[in-house]
Amino acid sequence: MKTSLKGVLQLSLCSLCLIATAAFGQTPAQPQAPAVPATLTVPAGFKVSLFASDVTGGRLMAVSPDGVLFVARQPKGDVVALPDRNKDGKADSVDVVASGLTRPHSLAFQKGYLYIATNPAVMRVKYENGKVVGAPEKFIDLPVSTTSHWTRTIGFDKAGKLYVSIGSSCNVCEEADERRTTIMVYNADGTGGKPFAKGLRNAIGMDWDPKTGVLWADDMGQDGLGEEFPPDEINRIEEGKHYGFPYYVGNNVANAGLKDAKGSLDASKATPPALAMPAHSSPIDLRFYKGTKFPAAYRGALFIAIHGSSPTGRKEKIGYNVSRVVFKDGKPVSLEPFVTGWLKDGQAMNGRPAGLITGADGALYISDDNKGFVYRVTYEGK
Repeated sequence: MKTSLKGVLQLSLCSLCLIATAAFGQTPAQPQAPAVPATLTVPAGFKVSLFASDVTGGRLMAVSPDGVLFVARQPKGDVVALPDRNKDGKADSVDVVASGLTRPHSLAFQKGYLYIATNPAVMRVKYENGKVVGAPEKFIDLPVSTTSHWTRTIGFDKAGKLYVSIGSSCNVCEEADERRTTIMVYNADGTGGKPFAKGLRNAIGMDWDPKTGVLWADDMGQDGLGEEFPPDEINRIEEGKHYGFPYYVGNNVANAGLKDAKGSLDASKATPPALAMPAHSSPIDLRFYKGTKFPAAYRGALFIAIHGSSPTGRKEKIGYNVSRVVFKDGKPVSLEPFVTGWLKDGQAMNGRPAGLITGADGALYISDDNKGFVYRVTYEGK
C-alpha cells in the first residue's frame, strides 16, 4: 500500500496531538451525538410527529400572514422560518430571516411587520409578499437584564395595542424601574407605554381567550422558600390589578424572602392566582388553541408548556410536559397532561417544551429549546 507524503504528515501531526493531550491528562474531544427526538404520548385520537430539527434554543413562535411558522432562537440570536411548502407536515428547511439579535424570545405579526421581543428592545422589520424585507429596527426600548429573567413576551390585542411582559431583575426585590414585574401596554405606534398589570414576577406566557377576549398569563414563583412553595401561577390579567409580587406569594401570603422592604401593599389589593401550579415547575408559553381541527372539547382550550424543574428548585423533577388547563364555570380548576414523555423515570430528560402555537393547518406546534426540535400535534381520530 502506498502512502503519500501528505498522509505521513497528517498521521504524524495526529500522533503529536495524542501525545500532547496525554501529557496534560486530557483526552481528545469526542464528537457529540446528535439529539434524538423524545418518544411522546398524546391522548387517544391525537398524533404527535416531528416537524423540524436544528432549532436549538427555539423559544416562542408566531405564524405569518401566509401561514409559515416562525421561531425565535435565543442562543443564536436569530429568527428562523420553517416553511412546509408541500404540506406534508414537515418543515422543508430552516431559513434564517433575521440575525444579530440579543436574546430574541417572542414574535408577533401585525400590519405588515414582524415584531421581535429581544432583551434590550422590541424590534420590528417589514414583512411583505411572504418575505422579511430589510433588517430589524428598534421600536421600543426595554429594561436590560444580564442574568435573571431576560425573556420579553409580546402580543397585540384586537384593538392593535402592544403588550409586553417584563420580569423582575432578581429572585426577589423591589424594582426601581416601574416597567419591571409588569405587563406593559403601548399604543400601536409605540407611544404611551404604561403598566397594564403589576406584581408579576416573570409572566413569560400570555394570550387572549378568543371567546371572551380576556387576557391570561402564567407566572413563575421565586426560589429559596422551599421545594413546595411558593406555587407557580396562572392568572386572569385585568387592567390596573396588582398580582402581589414581591410583597405576597401564593394565596396572598406575606413574602418571607423579601428583606428590608421600603414599600408595602395591602393584602386586600393583591390578586391571588386563578390557579396555583406546583412550585418550580416553570411554565413558559401559554396559548389558546385557535384552530378547528381538534375535537370540540379542545377547541378554544388553553394549553401551557411546562418547561420543568431544575435541581436548584427541587430534587425530584416535575413538569416537562404540555398540559391543558381545565376550566369550570369560567375558572381554571386543574391541569390535565396533554403531551408527555420529555421526562422519563422521573429523571432522564429528553427535551424541554417551551413555545406553543396553533398553526395555519390547525395543528398545535411545540418548540423544544433544549434539543432543538419542533413537534406537531394533529388529530387523527373520527
